[in-house]
Amino acid sequence: MFNLIYCEFLKLKKSHLFLALAIIILLPPILLYIKWHAEYKLIIWDMYLFQEEISTTALINLPMYAFISSYIYTREFSYNTAQTLFSYSISRTKIFISKFLAILIMTGCIIILQLLVSVLAGLLVPHESLTRGIVLGHLKMNLYILLAQYAILPIAIFIAQVSRNIIIPMVYGGIITAFNMYVSMLKLEIIEYIPFTYPIQILTNSFKTNIYRQDIMIINNSVPLSNACIVIAVLTFVIGIVMCITYYLKTDIT
Repeated sequence: MFNLIYCEFLKLKKSHLFLALAIIILLPPILLYIKWHAEYKLIIWDMYLFQEEISTTALINLPMYAFISSYIYTREFSYNTAQTLFSYSISRTKIFISKFLAILIMTGCIIILQLLVSVLAGLLVPHESLTRGIVLGHLKMNLYILLAQYAILPIAIFIAQVSRNIIIPMVYGGIITAFNMYVSMLKLEIIEYIPFTYPIQILTNSFKTNIYRQDIMIINNSVPLSNACIVIAVLTFVIGIVMCITYYLKTDIT
């Protein structure tokens, strides 16, 4: 399995995917750094990192993850190498899992790098003391967000498998992003149980207003999602994976 995952990264190394991802990862922290450098005299870490996290979680990450998933699962068909790939003695299930694990590794590294680059950029301007509690609090919250995004990732993969192109999954990512931005203004309880909204819910549930400094601060012991939402997320992931593997085993490679 390790060799299969390694092969996936070798194939990606020959493309421009990593360069595109690097630009996407670096752009929000750079823009945020420019804004804070121009408008503020001192970085307040919770407020500063919250602005970066809300921009990436609400606007960037879901379409980017949909793009990564569709690229990895459709490139065999777009490059007409599916026949060769499926002629190997390796089962399709193992091939699917290796691709899926490669996506999980990439998306996990992306969210960690986003936080790391944001912190490093913040250190370049006057800032309040960066404590271990601040770093661990934001790291834990980002890992929660990552798990919530993993729950809905199989949906993008399934769309990519069925469509066999990058455009439709990207449209899906754009629609969900617009949906999240719109429903955040509504006060309907049913919205809390829609898996697509979980990353945003985790982010907003992890912060509270700091009445002393008139800004926001992270809640170290926050409960990001209710038990019902966690169950729905797990079911969404399991059902999505079953659908993806079933389709991958039965799909025609021609």
